[in-house]
Amino acid sequence: MLKPWKYVAIGACSMFIFLVSGYMIFLEADNRLTPPPNKLESSTTPSDAVIIKHLPPLLIMRGTNVPFEGKVELPQAIAGRFAQDIVITNFQATGDNAEKSIIKIVWENGEVENVYPATKDKHFSADKRALEISIVGYSMHERRIFKDSSRKGTLTWEIRYEPVE
Repeated sequence: MLKPWKYVAIGACSMFIFLVSGYMIFLEADNRLTPPPNKLESSTTPSDAVIIKHLPPLLIMRGTNVPFEGKVELPQAIAGRFAQDIVITNFQATGDNAEKSIIKIVWENGEVENVYPATKDKHFSADKRALEISIVGYSMHERRIFKDSSRKGTLTWEIRYEPVE
């Protein structure tokens, strides 16, 4: 029969072997999870390769079913100092006398241009630069004698432009 200290020594050795083998398996699994380094191919581009040129950034000003009451002006923030190559993709207005709603564009030379509802895909000249773009909503019940009363309306717009510093 084995003496009590031998049981302790055998248990300690077996636990040591168990821990070392578990650690080695853990390291081996970690090595299998990391991908091998990619071999780089030659950096020369073939003559028939397609070269992609980056397009200028187009930004979008958008509002969908924006509620308002009466007459409201919503100035739009322009990234940069000016906006050029402006395209009004969509402009819709609802409410009483909604046809008096406009998109007001103030150009660099001080000229003001108005765009009315039901406009789709209106392109402006690429060389014109806008200082300010505002959406003006109008929904009023107009009366001849009495004061006009405000009515609820909605505006939907999408304007694409290229910012200029």
